Amino acid sequence: MVRYYFFVIIIFGGVVLPQSKVSLSAMGGFNYIPLKNFSHYLNSFENPQLDKYSFSGNVKINYSFNSQHHIYIGGEYISTNASFSGGFGSVIWTFEAIPVTVGYEYSIKSDNQGWVPYVGAGISYVFGNTEDTYLGDDGSMIENYADNSFGFEIKIGVDKDIVENLFLSSEIKYRYIGDGNIGKYSVVEKNLSGVSFLAGVKLAIF
Repeated sequence: MVRYYFFVIIIFGGVVLPQSKVSLSAMGGFNYIPLKNFSHYLNSFENPQLDKYSFSGNVKINYSFNSQHHIYIGGEYISTNASFSGGFGSVIWTFEAIPVTVGYEYSIKSDNQGWVPYVGAGISYVFGNTEDTYLGDDGSMIENYADNSFGFEIKIGVDKDIVENLFLSSEIKYRYIGDGNIGKYSVVEKNLSGVSFLAGVKLAIF
């Protein structure tokens, strides 16, 4: 379900923005997500495993008012895993989030021809899901818990032109995501806030 939202965001973003001065970016990279609150809970079990580094995919549509001021809408897919195993069995959690972000970017004038650094910030509505998989001697069970929240991002990046209307892009961002529970009745919180390192391409389409 979370992946479905990601593709809806991409299609919707292409419809709502004005069809001039528009660019489309696609980037991938990795996240560092410490999951601090959840890691304390996890460490109380045997053989805890926490994947603090995970892949991230981002699609963004920019509308430029001029060479320095831009607004954007974007969707990002974030996923990470945790698990433990003991005498009674094991539990695997898969945490997924799709932040839908509306924000502003400011391009900084540079003397280096072709290199355009920028800074930006945005607010997000985050579609979240936790998949809880139990594996034991008495069988297995998989449950999913939707958990939506709000968040924000701040970032710094740079664009480099390759050919006309095509750019290489890279950015580093800090993303905050509000706390959520790992299950319907759980008092244990997860937090997918962290740092993203992304690189990809930007295409000027109108």
